Amino acid sequence: MQEKWKSIEKEYTDSPDLIITPQAEMKFYTTWKIGGRVIALVDVLKSTILQSFLLKMKDFNCPWKILGRGSNVLVHDHGFPGVVVRLTGENAEMKYLGNHRIESGAGVALSHLVSFALSHGLGGFEFLVGVPGTVGGAVRINAGCFGQEISHFIHEILVMDTNGHIGWLKRENIDFFYRGSSLEKEKVIILKVIFSLFSEKPECIRNNVRRYSLLRKQFQPVGWPSAGCVFKNPPGDYAARIIEQMGFKGLRTGFAQISEKHSNFIINRGSATAHDVMYLMDWIRKEVQRERNIFLENEIEVWQ
Repeated sequence: MQEKWKSIEKEYTDSPDLIITPQAEMKFYTTWKIGGRVIALVDVLKSTILQSFLLKMKDFNCPWKILGRGSNVLVHDHGFPGVVVRLTGENAEMKYLGNHRIESGAGVALSHLVSFALSHGLGGFEFLVGVPGTVGGAVRINAGCFGQEISHFIHEILVMDTNGHIGWLKRENIDFFYRGSSLEKEKVIILKVIFSLFSEKPECIRNNVRRYSLLRKQFQPVGWPSAGCVFKNPPGDYAARIIEQMGFKGLRTGFAQISEKHSNFIINRGSATAHDVMYLMDWIRKEVQRERNIFLENEIEVWQ
């Protein structure tokens, strides 16, 4: 695989629109602070070069994955045998379109999206405050919390398919559901999203931001590296409630621990490994299946 990558890398070494970091350690690029090396980390500054770059990767049969802020991802200790791509530069820009609509690049941090909406007196995104992800990743998995989901505000999405074709998808032509969407199954890359929000007084928005921030601090282990909830909620129940009822809060292996504040979080207390986290996840899943006959599905992605 290294030889294939070297052939691709030669073509883009002098490009001002790609920043290549060879043999990047993913523990420096994920919110869990866990993960081994990848062949390369590639920051793409323009969508036009992303198109040619990924087609070249396809021609050489070189595996790749898109990474946002590194939340919701567990990278194995031995890393990922491919290239990790981040959308930066023009892919992380926003503009106000008028009529309560914002156009956002997929690489925009959710915290910046919340601030941008506030600056234009637009409400709706306050529940995203403190979520350490990007717009593309959040839309792809239909991120949500406190009873709200990002899909409620989507108007249109610009995507690129695996053959490099780019086009807009209307909201009504995309299937969004709990922690997922048809975009995952179709394996398209999200480039831009147009959101439709509503007018709100800035002070009301600020109050909502403060309220959601306090709720996160009260109920989530914000002081420790984590990836958010590790399991999806099963139908009619909450994974955190089930795990807590079974008495698993605070259990640990190595430096990975089931949070004492929120039992659907596994935190890194120092130098946890992916093996530690996966051991805890597998153990929780097995015990819940045995005792409650409930299968807990991963909410996080595991790269290996």
